[in-house]
Amino acid sequence: MPRSTRSHDAVREEIAMAPYRSVHAFTVRFFPHSSVSLRWVVAAFALLAALCWASPAWAVDSTVFASGAGTEADPYLIENASQIAAFRDAVNAGDDYDGKYVAPGADVDLEGAEWTPIGAGTRKSSGIAEGSTPFAGTFDGAGHTVSGLKITSTQGADYAIGLFGILDGATVKNLTVADAKIAVPQSELAGILCGMLANDSTVSGVNVYGSVSGKAGVGGIAGRMTLSGAIENCENSASVTAAGGVGNAGGIVGAAYYTTPSGRMSITGCHNSGSISGTDCIGGIAGLSAAFVSNCENSGAIAGTSYSVGGIVGEQKNYGAVSGCINSGAVSTSNASAYGIGGIVGWARYDGAAPAYATSAPITVTGCANSASVQGGSCAGGIVGTFYNAGTVSENANTAASITSSSFVGGIVDNLQNADISSLPSTVPEGILVENNVSATPLNAITAPLKGPYAYNNTPSDFTVRDNGSAWVAQAGATRYATLAGAFATAPDHSTIKLVSSVSEQPTLSISDGRELTLDLAGFNLFFATDGGLSLRDGALTVTGQGDVATAEGADGKPEPLATVSGTGSLALKGGSYNQDVAPYVADSYAEFVPADAHATAPFSVVPASTAKHNAQAVVHDGGKTVYYGDAGAARTAAAAAPGATVEELKAPSTPSGNEGGEGNPSDGQTGTTNDGQPSGDANANAGDKTDGSTAADDQTDGNGTKGADKDDASKATAKPSTSSAASGTHTYRSSSIAYRGVPQTGDAATDALLAVGALAVVSGGAAALARARMKRARAK
Repeated sequence: MPRSTRSHDAVREEIAMAPYRSVHAFTVRFFPHSSVSLRWVVAAFALLAALCWASPAWAVDSTVFASGAGTEADPYLIENASQIAAFRDAVNAGDDYDGKYVAPGADVDLEGAEWTPIGAGTRKSSGIAEGSTPFAGTFDGAGHTVSGLKITSTQGADYAIGLFGILDGATVKNLTVADAKIAVPQSELAGILCGMLANDSTVSGVNVYGSVSGKAGVGGIAGRMTLSGAIENCENSASVTAAGGVGNAGGIVGAAYYTTPSGRMSITGCHNSGSISGTDCIGGIAGLSAAFVSNCENSGAIAGTSYSVGGIVGEQKNYGAVSGCINSGAVSTSNASAYGIGGIVGWARYDGAAPAYATSAPITVTGCANSASVQGGSCAGGIVGTFYNAGTVSENANTAASITSSSFVGGIVDNLQNADISSLPSTVPEGILVENNVSATPLNAITAPLKGPYAYNNTPSDFTVRDNGSAWVAQAGATRYATLAGAFATAPDHSTIKLVSSVSEQPTLSISDGRELTLDLAGFNLFFATDGGLSLRDGALTVTGQGDVATAEGADGKPEPLATVSGTGSLALKGGSYNQDVAPYVADSYAEFVPADAHATAPFSVVPASTAKHNAQAVVHDGGKTVYYGDAGAARTAAAAAPGATVEELKAPSTPSGNEGGEGNPSDGQTGTTNDGQPSGDANANAGDKTDGSTAADDQTDGNGTKGADKDDASKATAKPSTSSAASGTHTYRSSSIAYRGVPQTGDAATDALLAVGALAVVSGGAAALARARMKRARAK
């Protein structure tokens, strides 16, 4: 039978077209006058069916969970998209799962199908509207990921949008939501994880990716949090946009607001890297906040088109605090007249109906750091843009390269103002304190008609700006200080103030309230301004560490006095170098010492008395004062300039033994003490067997400076007994060498070496002969 010449492609085409040819033949036979082949009718019906019955690859499973008992030890397990949809439907039908535990047993892909939130419902003011079906149980993601979340429609502006709708006393943790696409222009309650978080709900360890946008109340994790609840250790990498109305957009939560005496809201340890944009109240962590925001970080760009735009919080309102937060994302607004643009907080103020904020208190912004530029609006600040009426800004650091606005700018706070606070409770006293902050933004990089290096204070009689600086200069415990005066004024009793940088032009430092403080110079210098020094009235100061301390030169050309001590005050110097004689203040067991190489700025050093005695060549006695000198000539010169002073020249200092001050120095045959407290004795007393079998004398040089020139290695390995008598003060040593038993030892090193080589040759030769014999027998076989 001849082989077919048709190609495989032609055969496949014929097979594929066979059904259509059959349909066409049917049409021609039974409908000869039809102008349309039945095959096209069949194709049309197939397309219509696909459009009508199209669905995602998964469908709702009648079995809600794969397994589990709903306990913490044995949670209900979700294995796929069908089961999470069935779980959603069960919640939305009214089962809130209060007290139950649910967890995914695997990653779940929603495949971009339109999603209805778990726990559907609507917000009403600060609470949950009637008819809502929130989730109230615990959902532990166990490190799994839900991906492909998509929502594009809503049942109303206050309908909660997210993977979860409303969390009511619920817990959601350890979950990642990836590739989320939420775009609901009408929504004012949208978040990737949940739309609304209420009544002590907790969200922790949740990471989200993708994008979320709405009209207002939009957040990466949650749209809104009200009255009480916590968001902890969460991260948003999604873009967040509030496109209209009152923006309230934040990387973690759009708005965390309203307060209650029975609880509070907190946002802790969270991070945002997504871009956040909208109209007003736009923040890297929270857009609008009455929460306690701590140890959070933003690195995303924050951009608004109106007021209250901040790197961490857009607007902090009526209550709460922002502490320990870091911003490195650029902050800006396109509105030149907008209030409140700040590196950490845009606007801090008190406003709104009192019933909605049943608890109010002065707002604090502490321990935060901003390194990003702040641009736009009428009020821009490196830490806070605008601050109204009451609160505290302290221990913050701004290092922005530039800050710009159309009216007011301050390196820390730009605009301190009194405003109408008719709704402010009496529990909030008026007054703002801006204290102990650092701003390194140079004044020439601050652009505005009205500006200040730290704050622009509209009402100096009501607000206090003090002890701020351009760098941290000291630290006491965990508290850093921008000025040394601030440290002396507020450091706790019995604390140590440690310099962390040198200080110049320092005004007088005072202690007058009975506290006892220690100043550790820690290698840095302290230079006082004219008329500056130490004032100790009913207070005690001890100075330790190394560093120069100098007062300004007086009218007579001499240094101004270092200290004024009165009342119960006292000064004890246990360290430092000074530009004047400080002998009256030297502490017990310490002495004033002028080294031979002392520099002119601060030649008088305070050191332990033993160190001064050990290193001195002369002592100057002047009344009740004693000063040690490392150079005898300098001592004579000093004594000559002080009538009645005498010079006591000391012997040349001996070689230090390493012990403090050289006391008990093992010179002249005396026994001293080493650093580890062991007797050092004379030179011979340190001799003894060494680990290599040699003696201490083996490491000593001979008269020509040659180390062991008359001894070879063999003699060191087998040291001979000494013939010196015990009366000479030396000891007799025994050889520590052990002879190898197989080779006789003669006592002569060269002979012993030859015997060892010979023994090795005999063994090697025997081994070679044995090998050759074995090879010969092998060939014979």
